[in-house]
Amino acid sequence: MKACLRFAVPALLALALAVPSPLDACAPAPPQNVVVEVASESAVIVWDAKAKTQHFIRRATFTASAPGSVPVADFGFLVPTPSVPVLEEADDKAFDELAKVTAPRTVTQSRPSDGGGGCIGGCGMMAEKSAGKAEATVEVLAAKRVGGYDAVVLKANDADALAEWLNKRGYEVRPALARWLKPYVNEKGWVVTAFKIANDPAATAGAGIGTTAVRMSFAADAPFFPYREPDDMRDAKTPRLLRVFMIADQKMSGSLGAGEAWEGKTVWVGKPGAEGWKGAVPHLKIPGFAPGEDEWLTEFEDHSSPRKGDTDLRFVSAADQTPVRRPDRIVYTARADGGAAPAFALLAGVALCLYLTRFLTALARK
Repeated sequence: MKACLRFAVPALLALALAVPSPLDACAPAPPQNVVVEVASESAVIVWDAKAKTQHFIRRATFTASAPGSVPVADFGFLVPTPSVPVLEEADDKAFDELAKVTAPRTVTQSRPSDGGGGCIGGCGMMAEKSAGKAEATVEVLAAKRVGGYDAVVLKANDADALAEWLNKRGYEVRPALARWLKPYVNEKGWVVTAFKIANDPAATAGAGIGTTAVRMSFAADAPFFPYREPDDMRDAKTPRLLRVFMIADQKMSGSLGAGEAWEGKTVWVGKPGAEGWKGAVPHLKIPGFAPGEDEWLTEFEDHSSPRKGDTDLRFVSAADQTPVRRPDRIVYTARADGGAAPAFALLAGVALCLYLTRFLTALARK
């Protein structure tokens, strides 16, 4: 039975995978096929300015459904990077530990008186020429099963050739997705890593689809987040939250460049210190990474949907290096006088109420 999937692409470009079938076996209209949406999305970016290396960890939970509410888990996403990434598994707990660091402080006050690695499928340099394009090549630089995904790192000199290569292997690359690839492949010469959920029924049971976080480490001139989306997603209105934790040697700010304003907000910035880093660092699983007292953590939140701009998100040193904190969470304790004043006020109010009731009743009888 022929089947194909199409999927709404998140920040790192999720795309549907299909049971191998001819290109014309799938209509591009989402209501007639499988719909995959991002339920939540977070990322940790660790920037090593001296080594010009970015460690990128992404965690996303997807929901997938087909006509008749049939869960579908056979999907994946594409991630462009300026150089060949090293793929390793990370621990989801890193996100939770970083969230503890940036959570509002709880302040107790008296209540005011007024109430106030390894490879699979072959890791060789395997060049393949696309049919009808003698000069176009697609190279498989690496392949690995990591974090519940089957991942393959691809290098191509033509976006159409890469789209054709993916289509022949069961990925359905619609025209908008092929157009999305062009700036990365044709203009920048970047590599593209294709992830898809590994064939493990136990890990993909149910409508909610989750996987273990994956770390991608690669050389880069500056830290970035793949923010661009295909042009057929510009009408998307599904509410979503993108949360980015940025770890660097200074306070950072995000920019889309070319006059485009990023709608992301800086919600927390500071130096967690040795005690603050203790909970999160082991779960990042970055060999040799030991942030010191002067390492900064910046947290961004982006609620925009659809995302504006046709460029990726770049991070640079913030002009203002002042720490930012969320508003304190105030917890009130009992009054020092044991609450006598509020109790007296309550009794006085009740007495006044009774008096006015009797007065008005007597007045009505006259």
